[in-house]
This record gives sequence, C-alpha cells and structure tokens, in this order.
Amino acid sequence: PPWPWKTMSVWRIMTWMLTGSNQSSEAQTTRLVRDVILAEDFKIEDVKGFNAHTEMGRLDASEAKLGDNDIFRRDGWKEAAAEILVPTREKDPNGNGQTFTVPGFQYRPLTAVIHAAFSEAASKWFHFTPFKRFWKSPLTGEEQRLHDELYTSDAWIQAHDDLQKQRRTDGCKLEKVIAGLMFWSDSTHLAQFGNAAAWPVYLYFGNQSKYARACPTSGACHPVAFIPTLPETIKRFIASITSAKRKSYSDVLAHCKRELFHAIWRILLDDEFLDAYKNGIVIKCHDGVRRRVFPRIFTYSADYPEKVLIATIRDKGICPCPRCLLPKSRFGGIGLRADMLGQLARTQQFLKDTVIAARNAIYKAGAPIKGAAVERLLKEFSLVPTLNTFADRLGPLGLNCFPMLVVDLLHEFELGVFKSVFRHLIRLLYAINSEYIAVLNEHFRSIPSFGRGAIRRFPSNVSDVRQNAARHFEDVLQCAIPAFEGMFPDEHDDIIRLLLFRLAEWHALAKLRLHTDDSLDKLDQALNALGRQLRRFQQLTCSAFQAMELPREVAARQKRQDQSANGRESTSGARPKSFNILTYKLHALGDYTASIRLFGTTDSYTTQIGELAHRLIKMLYQSTNKQDTSKQLAKQERRRTRIRRQQSSTTLFRDLHTSELPPEAHHFLSGNRCNNINLASYLGEHKDDPADFIPKLKDHLLSRLLGLDYDGDEREFSNAQRGDILFVNNLSRVSQAKRLQINFTTYDVRRDQDTLKPGCGRAVMMLSREQGTNPHPFWYAQVLGAFCIQVLHIGPDIRNRSPQSMEFLWVRWLGVVPRYRWGFKEGRLPKVGFIPDSPGAFGFLDPSLILRACHLIPAFADGRTDDLLRHGPTVARPFGEVDDWTAFYVNIFTDRDMFARFARIGVGHQ
Repeated sequence: PPWPWKTMSVWRIMTWMLTGSNQSSEAQTTRLVRDVILAEDFKIEDVKGFNAHTEMGRLDASEAKLGDNDIFRRDGWKEAAAEILVPTREKDPNGNGQTFTVPGFQYRPLTAVIHAAFSEAASKWFHFTPFKRFWKSPLTGEEQRLHDELYTSDAWIQAHDDLQKQRRTDGCKLEKVIAGLMFWSDSTHLAQFGNAAAWPVYLYFGNQSKYARACPTSGACHPVAFIPTLPETIKRFIASITSAKRKSYSDVLAHCKRELFHAIWRILLDDEFLDAYKNGIVIKCHDGVRRRVFPRIFTYSADYPEKVLIATIRDKGICPCPRCLLPKSRFGGIGLRADMLGQLARTQQFLKDTVIAARNAIYKAGAPIKGAAVERLLKEFSLVPTLNTFADRLGPLGLNCFPMLVVDLLHEFELGVFKSVFRHLIRLLYAINSEYIAVLNEHFRSIPSFGRGAIRRFPSNVSDVRQNAARHFEDVLQCAIPAFEGMFPDEHDDIIRLLLFRLAEWHALAKLRLHTDDSLDKLDQALNALGRQLRRFQQLTCSAFQAMELPREVAARQKRQDQSANGRESTSGARPKSFNILTYKLHALGDYTASIRLFGTTDSYTTQIGELAHRLIKMLYQSTNKQDTSKQLAKQERRRTRIRRQQSSTTLFRDLHTSELPPEAHHFLSGNRCNNINLASYLGEHKDDPADFIPKLKDHLLSRLLGLDYDGDEREFSNAQRGDILFVNNLSRVSQAKRLQINFTTYDVRRDQDTLKPGCGRAVMMLSREQGTNPHPFWYAQVLGAFCIQVLHIGPDIRNRSPQSMEFLWVRWLGVVPRYRWGFKEGRLPKVGFIPDSPGAFGFLDPSLILRACHLIPAFADGRTDDLLRHGPTVARPFGEVDDWTAFYVNIFTDRDMFARFARIGVGHQ
C-alpha cells in the first residue's frame, strides 16, 4: 500500500474520506468502519452492484405501499395552501377582504405524530402519570419539594387531575393519560452565504425526560411544519387592490404576516386535533397497553418577535409583555414587591370581542389598520387586529395561550439584559480612557479555558461585542468580575463589581436543572438584589459619564442611513447613549420563579433546545438540491425518521457516555508504557525546583499505607520509618499521566466528569479540613504532575506484602487571602493565592480526595510578583512564565454544579 498506510483497506477508507465533493469528518469515517464494515451482519457480497440513488428511491417508494391507516404513513408530510384576507380600505358590510393564497405549506398532522410517537420504541421512556418529588435533607431533616421535569410540575399535575375528573358517556375504561406537547419555532439561515432560510416548528413530548430532549441525537425532536413566508407577489397584490400610502402599505404587509402565521396554525390545529384534545386518541403504546391519550399544550418556546406573533400583541407597545398587562413605564421596578403583585394582578387575556370589533372596522368599514377607530379599540391593550388561533380554537377547551409563552433565558438574559449591560460598560470605558479597552481585551485573553465547553478561550477582541452566540456572552458574564476590576474610579468600581456579581448569581440560579423550595426563594432574593443594583448603576454610575456610541454602532447606524438616505447626506459622529432598564427582557426576569413552579426548570423549555435542533435541519439542507427548500427538507427528514425507527431502541442513549472512565469510578490517570519516566532523572533535571521531593513523597505514601486520616498536614516520619517503603525499579519506571479524569456527583444527582492536563496551570479542589469559626469550605491546589508508582511496604506495620501500585499528585498549594471577605452577601468571589516558598508550599495529594477541578482566574488588579517563588522558569509555572500572579479568584459561576457547591443548594452534594 502507499506509505504510510498499513493496508490497502485502510488506504481506500482514508482516500474515500479525504476525496470527493464533500470530505467526511474523522468521526464519520470511524463510524462507517465500526458500525457498517465491521458489523457482524455486513456481507460484502450483498453490496455488489450497489447504487445509493436506487436504494434511496426504493426507500421513498416503500412508504406508499403501507396501508392508508398505517400510523407510520399517516404521520408523513403533507402539503397545503394557506389563505389570508387582505383588506382593501373599501366600505362593504359583507367584508372587503380579498383572498391571497400562500402555497407550499409542508406539515405533519399533529394527531398522527402523537400516535406514532406513543407507538414507537422511544415511548418506553415516557412518563404517563405525573408525580411530585420531595427531598429530605440528611443534615437538617427538612423536607422540600423538588422542581425539575415537566411531568413533575404543577401544570401537568393539575391537567392530569382535571382529566381524571372528566366523565365519559361511552363507557370507556381505558387509562386516560396526557401527551405533553412542547412547541419550538424559530427562523434560521440554512447556509453561511446566500438567503436560504427555513422556519421550522418542532414538537417535543414532555413525557420524555428533559435530559433526552436536550440531546440532539436522541430522536426526541419531531419537526412538524415549515412555516412559509409571504412571497414577493404579495406586494403586487396589495398594490393592485388598494391605493394605500407608504406607511399604510407597511401596516398592511405586517398585518398579512400575522394573518399568515395564524392561518398556518389553524391548519395545524385542525378538527381532528380538537377532537383529540376533547375526547382523546386510543393508542396501543409500545408496551402493548391501550391507553386513551389526550394532547395538552404546555409550552411554546420562541424569541420575543415570535412571541408577539403568537400572542397577537404589538411589538414594543404600551403593554409589550405577552404574559401580563403591566405597562412598559413600570418595568423599572423589577424585583420590587409592587412589580411582582402587578404582574399577578394584570395577567394577559385575549379580548376576542374587541378584536372582532376592530376587524369589522377594517374589513367592513374600510378603516386603516392603524387608523383612529382601530387604535381606540386596541392600543390600550397592545392588541393587533388578528384573531388568535390558539385562543379561538383551544380557548373553549380550557387552554390559556399566554402562560404557555414561557420565559427564554437565552434571548431575554444572555443576549438581552447582560449583553446590554456589557455593551454599556464598554461605552463607559471609552468615556473614561479608550486605552482601557486594550487592557480589558488582554485580561479576557489571559483567562484560561475550563471543562468541556464550560469556559472557552476568549477571542482577541472581546470588547468589540461581535459574538452572536449566547454562549459567548455567558462565558463573558462568568468571568467578567476579575476582568473589569480596577478599571473604573473607586466609587464606581464597587458598584460595577457588585452588579456583575448579582447578574451572574441570578443567571446561575435561573439556569439550575434542579430546584428546591429554598433555591427558588434564593432566586427571588437574587432578583430583588439585581433590580436594586441595576437602578443604582443607572442612577449613580451611568449618570456620572457621558457615554457615546461604540465605533461599531456608529458604523452600523451610518450604513442604515446610507441605505435609506435617498440622496440626503447622512450624519456622522458618535451620538450619546443612555442605559435603558424599561425593556421587556428585563421585565421578563420577574416571571422565572413562577414559570419554574408551573412548568419545571428553564432548561426543559429553553430556546437553546430549538437552536440545537436547527443543526439537523441545516445538515439535511446539504443533501437537498437547494430548490423548493421546505419540500426538500421534509423529504430528507422523512428518510431520516424512517431509518431512526428501524434502529434498535438501545441506541437512544448510546452517545451520552463515551468516556473510558466508568461512571462509578472516582478518577482515572491516563497512561501507558510510553509515559514511563525515570523519576530520579526527572528530579535531576529540575534540581533548582523545591527540594525534599523523595522524603516528602515517602511521608505521603507511608501515611496512606498505614491508613492514617488526612488532615491537610503531611505526617513526618523518621529516616528509619521511611526505609520501610521501597520503590520498585528504583524510580526508573514511574508512570506519568498526561491526563487526569475525575468523576463527581452533581447537584442534580447525576454523574459528570472533569478532565485536566497536569502541569498546565490546572487546579483542583477538595473539602477543607479546617476547624473553627466560618472556615472556608474548600482547599485548592495546582496540579504539577500526576504519577503512578510501584512500591513495596516492609517493616513491622505492614498490611500488604505484595508490590502495590499507588497514584499521587504533586501539587502547589493555594491558601485563602488573609483578611479578605467573600460571599454572596458581600457580592465577592473567593480569593486565593500561592503559599509563599516554604516547606508547606508544595506537597502530594491522594487523587481520591479531589472533589473536582476548579477554575482560577488571575486577580489582574493585584498584578504579578516573584516574592512567592524564585524568579525564573520552573516546573511550578506554566511554560514561558517567570513569576506568579499575586492572587486568583475562584470562579464559582463556571458551571451550575460549581455554583451549587458554594451556594450550598445541591441535593447531590448532601
């Protein structure tokens, strides 16, 4: 075979991977070999004359051979045309609306999708009966309600109770269960370049665990529709039937978009679905039991522009919230008791008679869509003249369509509230000294990454605010306190530090996957503190500086002006910018506690799940011919669904655990013979580093061999006692691990894993052994090396006469900075620093004592020093560094579990 391939078979596989019109990834090529070529039932003679196009045609044609009543045929894609009425401004008591047809709507009947989902193998994981979960603290004995899944929520329990109370007149004795429907919809671009886009509607079932629904490969996502957009011909159609002026023309176009959206949902919520909603569907489930299944819509996740469409309210109207009628002028009271009571007292409602009266004014009296007659009816309630399909079709059956528009942490907070705060902080830095921007960027670049995507490496220019993904702003929020420290005048530095802490605290609580009654109380308290600090920031700090537009904002504004200038000269230069807290996104933070109590935790219905589902749609688009996008996507999705159903149900969670470390193990030091080193030679190469390595190592190993309790201070033994431990091979073959994996139980009673590379500035934490008043809960150490050594114990106290393999970590200890106060009340992160060079500065640690890895961020405001260790390169420092940071902040916001440990609210930590 050609060099360097081992065999011709390997060469052909790699050639297939690296050539062709679209190269395959390494993971996909490995999957081809393992799952196909090496499969026990794969026979090479079966694929002679194979042609993928022919087989694909056979797959498409096979569905037509299924019976008309076969459920796996009935849930296939169908095509329909949506009709809307376009007003003409003519007076006509019979109605002046002209019908405009939008063809090509691709959808799947909801009842058929429900029937198929409850019949297929994945439904064996479905929960049919809701329940409440309680937890009794082993420390306090206090019993608390747990909030997590939708099927343990108050909304589901109430719906289940109402369903069981219904009396049937047909004598049906089948078990009555709920199909918990959770909808997502959002428009997305399908390609990096061009205008190709799709507007899919996804259906998930709340009967399934949220941990499966959040996994894109679990098959829990059911695309049920591709919402069409208004074609370009609508403009000519409007012009042909009305002589509306430019402003009125745009109003008509916006009205048509709303009408089309609800016309689409009127097709989806057809009479068959309404009958199922009222009387249920008899389904023989995968377990062989026949049940009467009643669909119930619990949540609809969407961003704010789409919430406005669904709720049929005005975008940024007087009352812009889709869940309450609190006026925008009162949004600044976020966190106050009056604000919470106002939201509860003025819940949103659909005023059908009022909307019908407004439509009569438009379609019969010829009034403009935003004319005085219509505005007089609708403006006070921020309504629009469109009949809400959800309220109209399902309202009589008990659905309140406004609470289902659940909160959206991704768009409302990460891309909303925090993004606006961060951008204004950048404006303030420009106002103080533009040179600070480069310093801020350098701070962020110096922050190390952490975990598997928990904290990623920051881009070179964080201050440019070009990051479009919410995860970028989440990372910035979690690391912002040390980066901004010391960059503002003292009287404002504390305000900004506390503001960033309150933002991160609220965000961490709102994003928890498991809540208790106590943690929900903490969420309310955090909101109160955040609202108070935001108002203080606006009144004291923002008013002290003249903030101007950022350079990128100026460029964007000038570009917009140039596009609409029509020959007029556009204005240049930065304009003043103020910090606005009267926004819907800030107001929405007050709904999170109520939403969690009603529907479960926010990760169950976050729009991030829908964003992950877009990956499948974009991948399917690559297999289309790029013509008639919705129809092509529907065809590709159908192929994938049929193949998924043919696969074994055991593959549902196949990819959720891929580590070589079993979940029940505590840790793993990766290593092999190639990683063996001569420890004596290693120490000789670093003779200028801390001495007494071997005596201290023997003290550490002897303490463990003798079963002595670890209290943080290594027990010192005499030279004679140290002689009782012998190193096999005289330190010539010591395994040095390149990677340390640590399993731990999370706050929500699941298993997770940290992976770190010893010797690269990575740190770990363990339970503190300190006694006394208010001891710090954890100890911290930087891992310099991880080793596995063969030892032989001899002497009078021997417990095992055979050679033993012992693992140990060589660490550099960190201690809490003296006289520094940290905590949630103070709004300060824990602060630690390296112990000055002394016998206790370095030591050894049993890996089994580690809780998990931790994220340390340099305290940039304190600078660097060489007082803690000699100046120059050393194995105790990252490569290229000759001194140390004076102190570090412990990032308690790095992930949910880390926050729960410091907040002491983790069920899995008790």
